[in-house]
This record gives sequence, structure tokens and C-alpha cells, in this order.
Amino acid sequence: MAHALSRSRITSAPLIALAALLAGALTVKMPQIALAGTLLVLLFAVRNESRTAGLTLLWIYWLLLPMVRRILDELTTGGGPDPLSLLPFVATALLAVMELRENRLSRRARTVLLFATAAFTIGVPMGLVADPTAVIFAVVAYLAGLSAFVVGYGDQVRPSSGSTLERALMVALIPLALYGIAQYFYPLTSWDQHWVSVADIASVESPQEGKIRSFSTLNSPFTFAITLTVGLLFALSWRRRFLLTALYVLPLVLALALTFVRSAWLSLVVGLIVYAAAGRGKAAGKTVAIILVCLAGLMVVGSSNPTTKAFTDRITSLGDSEDRSANERLETTNRLLPQSIKQPLGAGLGQAGLAAGLSESGEGKVVEVDNGYLAILYQSGPLAFIFLLLAIGSCVGAAIKMLGRAPPEDRQYRAVVLAVLVALLLAEASADVLFGLPGVIFWYLGGLSIAGLTGSPVGDGRETLPINVQKPSEIAV
Repeated sequence: MAHALSRSRITSAPLIALAALLAGALTVKMPQIALAGTLLVLLFAVRNESRTAGLTLLWIYWLLLPMVRRILDELTTGGGPDPLSLLPFVATALLAVMELRENRLSRRARTVLLFATAAFTIGVPMGLVADPTAVIFAVVAYLAGLSAFVVGYGDQVRPSSGSTLERALMVALIPLALYGIAQYFYPLTSWDQHWVSVADIASVESPQEGKIRSFSTLNSPFTFAITLTVGLLFALSWRRRFLLTALYVLPLVLALALTFVRSAWLSLVVGLIVYAAAGRGKAAGKTVAIILVCLAGLMVVGSSNPTTKAFTDRITSLGDSEDRSANERLETTNRLLPQSIKQPLGAGLGQAGLAAGLSESGEGKVVEVDNGYLAILYQSGPLAFIFLLLAIGSCVGAAIKMLGRAPPEDRQYRAVVLAVLVALLLAEASADVLFGLPGVIFWYLGGLSIAGLTGSPVGDGRETLPINVQKPSEIAV
């Protein structure tokens, strides 16, 4: 054991020194490249010392690097590549590779990865013909997000470590929520104002005149809203006093309201229903009541000031015949669905959504697709869409089976995992959730569910790591 720890220090120390040297060499000329390279080497070194610390750092990258990008964008001039935007994806893939060196995936897990990889790559040939830049970005984003499946799988086969995602969100979301609330009620920081001015963020303006929708440290209100939704659902599994849970939930609910993302609220409500039905415990009912009371309070005072009125008007307009966004979404679906069905290999990966906006070349691009399922169908065709549904269905099915097998003390957490998966799949109908942080969360929980169902082995597959026993490389130094 001592030998393993000593060897880990010997391996990591030069990497940390290399990161410092790289930062010093490139900072003056290429600050973003210098920072991206340094952070990637740092992540590898930290993960080499401690798996838990490495995964925690990964989630910090996902949550904080978008704001770091905004700060650097304001301080630096000129265009060029933005490696920080790709860093969280590359970092996730890096840790997934390190996990694969330690864990042998079960046949079921390999099948899920095969189906999902096929779904994301069938449209690559057509995409390369249309726009190589867009297809490369889309492949990296989709497949790196999918690699989080391996990370979640590794968390489950080490029961003593628990979910690194849950712990990171529970700590980080309070300051992120407070930052988002401050964005709405106070003047924006210079870097946030610069980002709003130069970035093409869809629907960043709030229903209340002169305000913006909160996006906190993340770079879009939708991503922030979905992340808050996941955090709120995770909070349901806490075994805490009612008052303590309410104090934690309140700023998250308020920040979610200030994003004005209706699909996030719909996902939260459906997630609550799934959790309440699956949890079957008093704790489930109590915590669901907390969120419903917070929401009811906002609705009751809906006309007392412009902010609450804007929120209630936004929520109550969902499904209205004059709902502009819903009508535009329906029009897009009616236009793209027939085209998508007629193209066996799709229009090409990168021809819809965020990747489509990277360059002006190529025909048939659809930047605004307010439906993640339609985006995949349009880009990669019906066969890829079927593969994706099979992969998604396997993850959800595993979560349901694990819930049925869970002992009473684990049932609440298993119910929350299922609720989050369902909430994310519902959100996918309003945006391409599988493209960024929400997609990483989905595949992480999918891997966790598949591993829990199969009771998969660790290491070379000849033995399972006992509960409460850690490998030498995981023991904190």
C-alpha cells in the first residue's frame, strides 16, 4: 500500500511541474491555450492521486469554466480558437479512459455504449461532406458527454465512494444560485455584460423589461435551469430536517424562477411526481411539499411586483394558443420531421443545433431546433434515432429495476436517480440536452444505473471491491 502511494506521488509530481511550466510558457501569448493545457494536466495529476478528488475537480470544471471563459473573453482581444470551451469535454473523456483502465464494463454496459456511439456517428459521413468543422465539434461534444457513462459506472462499482456528481452539486449550487439571483436584481459584472453583448444566446432577455434571464456561471439560462432542476431533485434524497431542507431549496427555486425556462419547471414537476411515486416514504412527501410550497408562494404573490408577475405570466402562458415559442417549435417540427424520415443517414452530424452555428458554410443547417430528439433524427436519420432510443431505454430500464431491488435505506436515492433521468428526457423535447452538461449528467446516471443492475466487477473482473474498502490508489494521502 505504501509502495502504491509513493509511486502515485512520483508519477504526479512531474505532471504538476509540467503544468506550471506550460502555464508560464504560454500565458503571455496564448492565455486560453495555456490555461486549458494546465488545467487538463492538473486534472490528470489530481485524479492520479485520488479518484474522488479528480472527479470532483471535473464537475468543478463543468460548472465554473464557462464563467472563466467570459472573464478571459473580456480581458483578451481578437478571435481564434477557444480551447476552454472544449476542455470539460476532453477532461471527461480523459477520466473515462482512466476508469476503463481500472474497471471492466459488463456486456450490458458495452451494448449501451455501442448503441449510443452508433447513434452519434452514423451522421458523420454526411456531416463531413457538409461542414467538417461543425461535425468535428459535434462528435467531440456528443461522444465526450457519452464517456461520462463510464465515469458513473465507476462510481457505482465503488459503493464506498458514493456519487461524486451529487456531492459536487449539493455544495456548488447554493453559490451558483446566489450568483444567478444577483445577475437578475443587480447590474451585471463587466464580463457578464460583455458576454450578453457579443454572444448569441437564445432568448436571453427576460419577460420583465430591462432584465436578463439568469445564467449564473454557466453560459445559457437553459443549462443553468436544468442543472438547478437536477440539484433540486437530488435534494429530495436528503435525510435532513424539514427546515434545513427548505432553507437549502429556497435559493435554488428562486434562481430557477429567474431563468424563466418553462421546460425546466415542467421537467421538475414530472420529476417530483416520479420521485413521490417511487420513493414511497414520508421523506419523499415532505420534500416534495417544500418545493410545491415555494412555487405556490411565488404564484400567490404573482401580481405584487413586476418580477413575480413576469414569472407567473411566463408559466401560465405554457400551452396558450398565442404562445410564440411553442408555435415556432411546432412549425419547426412540422417542417423537419418529414425531411428527417426521408434521409436514412440524416442531413449530417453538426447540421442542427449549436454545432451548426459554428460556421456559415454548408446548406440545410438548422441552428434553432427546440427539440433534442428531432435534432438527432434530422442529423443522423431514423436508424441512429432508434439506436439512441435503445441506449436511453436501457439506462432508464436499469434505473427502474434497481429501484425494485433496492433495500429500504437506498430506495430514496434510487428514486431520485430515476426521477432525474426522466426529467432530463422530458427536457430533451425542448432542447438538445445530450449536447452539454445536462447530457453528461444523464449519461453519468445511466452508467451508474447499469452498473448497479449488473453488479459488475472491478479491475480484471475476477473480484468485486467490497463495500467500505478502497483501493490503495484511492486512499487520501
